[in-house]
Amino acid sequence: MYLQEKGYVFTERNINTDVSAREELIRRGIRGVPTFIIGEDVVVGLDTSKIESLIDYNVVNCPNCPTRLRVPKGKGNITVTCPKCETSFKMAT
Repeated sequence: MYLQEKGYVFTERNINTDVSAREELIRRGIRGVPTFIIGEDVVVGLDTSKIESLIDYNVVNCPNCPTRLRVPKGKGNITVTCPKCETSFKMAT
């Protein structure tokens, strides 16, 4: 629910029903759930600050329409243009 509320795109895998997901955790030596694999980094447990630090973008709402946009982190002051309504706005990342 946390990832959905934040608007992050993710793939959920259930180790109780997905044998390859279970094997991947075993291969990596992971013994806890939930486990988040972000790139090559692994977060065991819902450590929201660690997850946020590993995700390289923020999800923001367009000020003019209901579109949610992925904006890269750490790029300084940028201009973002909504692909749906073409509204441009400035923000710090």
